[in-house]
Amino acid sequence: MAMMVMLSTAMAQKLVLVGRYGKVWKTESVSNKNKPNGNMFRLRQDVQRTDLPRVPETEGLELYISEPIDMGWLGFYRLPTSDDNYNFVVVIYNNDLKPIHVLNLCDIANNRYCEVQDVRWDADNHNLLFNMACPSYAELINGKGSKLYCYSVADQRIVWETDYLVSNDIFILNDKYVFCSYGFTSEKKFLYMLDKLTGKVYSKLPMVYKVEYMELQEVNGKEMLYVVDYNDNLYTYNISKGQTAARSSGMQKPKVFTVVYATSNDGFLNVRAGASTKSKVLTKLYGQMHGLGSGVLLEKGNTWSKISVDRVTGWVYNKYLGSQNWYDGSGKTVLIANRDNMPIYGENYVGEGDDPVFTTVPKGTVIADQYDEHGDYYELRTGHDYLFIKKNDVRIEKR
Repeated sequence: MAMMVMLSTAMAQKLVLVGRYGKVWKTESVSNKNKPNGNMFRLRQDVQRTDLPRVPETEGLELYISEPIDMGWLGFYRLPTSDDNYNFVVVIYNNDLKPIHVLNLCDIANNRYCEVQDVRWDADNHNLLFNMACPSYAELINGKGSKLYCYSVADQRIVWETDYLVSNDIFILNDKYVFCSYGFTSEKKFLYMLDKLTGKVYSKLPMVYKVEYMELQEVNGKEMLYVVDYNDNLYTYNISKGQTAARSSGMQKPKVFTVVYATSNDGFLNVRAGASTKSKVLTKLYGQMHGLGSGVLLEKGNTWSKISVDRVTGWVYNKYLGSQNWYDGSGKTVLIANRDNMPIYGENYVGEGDDPVFTTVPKGTVIADQYDEHGDYYELRTGHDYLFIKKNDVRIEKR
C-alpha cells in the first residue's frame, strides 16, 4: 500500500535561506546540468543515447530522456507535446541494452490528465521518482495534480506519494532528500525538501515566483541548494543535516544486504543470462553453507530474480531460491556503506587470497548491526563463515 504524505506548515525547517541575489548574478554560478535544455518549457529533456531498443509500449512515442543509471540505462518516452493526449513510459535497460522493466507512469499513478514534467532514478534504493503535474491552472482539475511519486521497481508498488500541489517542473535528489517545488502564475508557490525514503516533508518555504531550476553544490565542504526562479532570481539554501524519517519514526526499515542460495534437491540452481529457461546458463548458485548464502540478491521479481555469484550477474528461478538478510539493521548502531560499489570481503581476505571479494554493495546500504573490530577491518559473523569490511569504507550510525 502506498504511503500518503500529508503536508503541514508546523514543521522544523531544514532548508535555511542564506543568500538572495536578485537578477545580479553570474550565469556561471549554476551549471544547468539538471536541465540541459534550459529553454525547454517545463519538461526536462536529456537524450544522451538514441539507440535504445524500442519495446511495443513505446511505439509512437518520442524519446525525451535517455541517461545512464547504475543498472544500465533509463529511457523516458512520451507523446509529442503537441498531442492532445498523455502517455508516459519509462523503460529500464541493463548494460547490454536489454529492456528489463517497462513502466507506464499513467497506469502507476492512475492519472491520464496530468503531465510528467520530471523523472529521476534513485540509485541508492532502486526507486523511480516522477511527478504528475498540472498542465495549467490547478483549479481546472480541482487541485488534483502536481503530485510526486516514489515507485519501487523491484516490488512493483508505490512506496510513497505526496499530497497534491507539491511538484511541477524540475525536482532533484541527493543521498537523503528530494528537493521539489510547486507554482503556477497567480497560485501560491512553495519550495519543498522531502525525505527520500518516506516522502516526509522537512521544509515548505514560500516563494515569490515559480521555481524553474535547482542544483546542489558543495561550498566550503557543505552541500548547498541553488534555486533559480521564473524571474531569474538566484537563491542559495543551507541544508540542515537532521535525522531522517526512517530513523526517527520506524516507518520503513533501512536497506539491508541480502544473500541467496539454492534450495533445489540437486544442490544448485542455474544462473541464466535472462529470465527464461531458454536463456544461456552462465554459472551455478549453490546451497547455503554454515548460515551464509553463496550469492547476493540484486533484484527480486515475481518469478525470476537477478543475483550476483562468483562475479557473474544473472537470473535464477524463484521457486528454488532461498534468501536471508545480513542482519536487519535494527540494532542501536549499524554499519553503513560509505562509498559507491563498496566491497565486502570473504573470510580469506586477511590473507589476501585469490579473489577475496564476496560482493559489492551500493553506498547507503546497511551492512550489519553485529560486528567485531579486527585490525583495520570490521568482522561480520554467521555460525561458521566470516565476512570483512574495511573500516574506512563504512560509517557507524546510531539508530
